[in-house]
Amino acid sequence: MNLQTSLSYRLPFALGIAHGISDGAAGLLLGSLATNSSATQTTLLVLIYNALAFGSQPLIGYFADSLRSPRIFASGGMVLLAASLVTRGLGFGEVAVLVAGVGSAAFHVGAGALTLRSCNGRSDAAGLFAAPGVIGLAMGGALAVSGHYLYLPFFVSLLAFVFLIQAWPLPPRQTSVSKPIKEPIFESHDWIMIGLLTAVALRSLLWTSFQFASAGQITALVALGVAAGTGKIVGGFAAERLGYRRWTMLSLLIAAPLLAFAGKKLALLLPGVALLQSSIPCSIAAMARLLPARPATAAGLVLGLAVALGGLPTLLAIPPALTPAVALVIILIAAVGFWFTTEPKGRAISNR
Repeated sequence: MNLQTSLSYRLPFALGIAHGISDGAAGLLLGSLATNSSATQTTLLVLIYNALAFGSQPLIGYFADSLRSPRIFASGGMVLLAASLVTRGLGFGEVAVLVAGVGSAAFHVGAGALTLRSCNGRSDAAGLFAAPGVIGLAMGGALAVSGHYLYLPFFVSLLAFVFLIQAWPLPPRQTSVSKPIKEPIFESHDWIMIGLLTAVALRSLLWTSFQFASAGQITALVALGVAAGTGKIVGGFAAERLGYRRWTMLSLLIAAPLLAFAGKKLALLLPGVALLQSSIPCSIAAMARLLPARPATAAGLVLGLAVALGGLPTLLAIPPALTPAVALVIILIAAVGFWFTTEPKGRAISNR
């Protein structure tokens, strides 16, 4: 690893820490509401948050790309998350969820675009950015469940990173792409990515189901977060060196049976979650290659829409017993697709 490449990881690493703090604040907020609300009300608030924080990411990402302002969206999202903690402290929990949802979506697409720009769409950089988020979410939820409502430290940390993101020097615009590359429509990679995104989405249902089943089990919750974060980091670097197709196929083929038969067994669930999460960084990088002129939209499709889709089985009351089998089939289809497709070519990401 040369000096220039090493330095290019500094911004994704910093944005990753900001990601962990942002999702930690959201986890603390939702956890505090869950401990003081009925199960029905909690479910409704979580669904509203998911719809805003994840489902709206592609749309907000589209505006961020159109306005060419990923930095503003990233820092603005953190400001909104800080405001949601204040709103929660004043007793307006429902309003706080709305503010946090919009803020989280804005941060994810803005910071995701900055990450793709800093390392020209590399999966290892995407892994450094994505990994701390799920760890922060688990830690924030664990703090709330244990009765530690640390609003002030999260508030101060969020605002501190707002100033850091605003002051951080961005890399110069790339000259290798003089104009946006025409986006392909329904080529083979589109279908492969759809299959992969569906697989990634279904993992969120497994994650959510385990959280509900393990209510109050803080150790298990944090262990899952750490496993998921570790998987993203390892997967990002492994995919960049072994190849997106190779790593994705290998990780999904191993993760599929582990998750299908894990149940509540942490010995199977932890490695399964880690391996499945390890496909997310190269999903972000591959989507960025499909949408080279719209990195924020690409980040929103993987980090946002995929997670939102994962909540549909719960919303539609699909029997949980069907989920492992469905997930197994979808993941295997995605893995086979990557086996027959070619390795993504290193097209430069437009630094809009």
